[in-house]
Amino acid sequence: MTRPLIAAVVLALASFTASARDTGQPCPHVLPTGQPTTQSVDRTQLLCYRAYAVLYSSQTRTALWSAERLTREAVDAARKLPRDSDFYEEERLPEADRAKLADYRRGSGLDRGHLSPSADFPDKASQAESFSLANVIPQDRVSNRRTWSHIETSTRRLARQYGAIQVVTGPAFVGKPRTLGRVRIPDFVWKAIHVPGVGAAVYIVRNDATPAYSVISVAELRHFSGIDPFPALPRTMNATAMDLPPPTPHPGERSARRVAFAWLASGESVADSSAPDSLQHAIRDAGTILSLALAYAR
Repeated sequence: MTRPLIAAVVLALASFTASARDTGQPCPHVLPTGQPTTQSVDRTQLLCYRAYAVLYSSQTRTALWSAERLTREAVDAARKLPRDSDFYEEERLPEADRAKLADYRRGSGLDRGHLSPSADFPDKASQAESFSLANVIPQDRVSNRRTWSHIETSTRRLARQYGAIQVVTGPAFVGKPRTLGRVRIPDFVWKAIHVPGVGAAVYIVRNDATPAYSVISVAELRHFSGIDPFPALPRTMNATAMDLPPPTPHPGERSARRVAFAWLASGESVADSSAPDSLQHAIRDAGTILSLALAYAR
């Protein structure tokens, strides 16, 4: 990204921040009902962009979540735009806290994975802003280009179907910390979707090459990750996952397999799941849920 473009982006973002202060609501164009909540996380900063907002953590050097209001019009306009922007360091963050291009070294097997993807955004300026490293995580290369990309496509189809949806995407850090450079590598990646008047649910995948995904409720995500993507959601929508469409594969690719979340979180390989309906499997899944609840209790 050229210096003039970076300067223009910074000036535009400053105007968004000022607008948010004037209304008393942070990033009102993206978060009309309030921002997602997190459980006792220190050293965070809310950043507003044209088409999305992130809560950035200086501890992980990633966003804890990235939120967008996705519309049919935006999705249709985005389909006509080529992807030609460059990743850049977020200059609004302190230099010691921000992720840097040098952190994402080549040969790691990890992509610079967008949380709010550039293919969601209807104009060049919004697309360019999506390449801020504040909107990026170290993401498994195979998943980013297959299963996760398929989930992003299905999410855009939902926006076309319903006209407008709220989307919050984020990482989950639950295992022993691993880093790429100075950036923490997530163990899971999730995408929460709220269709007003219909319901809400969450896609979740491991941050590895496993061709599998789960669909869970917003309440399950909150217990697992400590993040509530839609704090204003009615309790019934919070506790029950609406039906989400299967991830849409690219031509010639196989679709990912939907699995129980307890299995996804257990760390087993797909080949190990030979009898998902057996009593033994059900008992093991119940044990996994209990173990996860104890291990990840906050």
